[in-house]
Amino acid sequence: MTQEEDEMPFVFKLTAPLAKWRISALGFDRRRRDTKIFEYAIHRYYMDIIEILVAISIIITRIYLAFDIGQPYSGAVPLNKSDFIVFTLTVGTFLKNWTLIKDYRKNVIGRIDAVAKNR
Repeated sequence: MTQEEDEMPFVFKLTAPLAKWRISALGFDRRRRDTKIFEYAIHRYYMDIIEILVAISIIITRIYLAFDIGQPYSGAVPLNKSDFIVFTLTVGTFLKNWTLIKDYRKNVIGRIDAVAKNR
């Protein structure tokens, strides 16, 4: 691993194999500069998807822990005032990333796919 990869966020390391696979599947040469830019854009797309999954997991887990539904640990931690902040930040993250994903899919991923088809 290089110094630059060590400084990247953990989620970047999670998405690296997916982005490399997608670029290779589209038939790009990963050594070229423009391909590196495309690969980074695909990384960003997958990172936003992971952030949405984490936000949904936080919301579901907190609701599960707040309300008793007859399952183990459900209702174990009732809601308090600080949960409003958690829900606000989590829903804000979800909505922001949902908008980014739609925009990326339309304007970036779609164009990368079009460039790959025209090659």
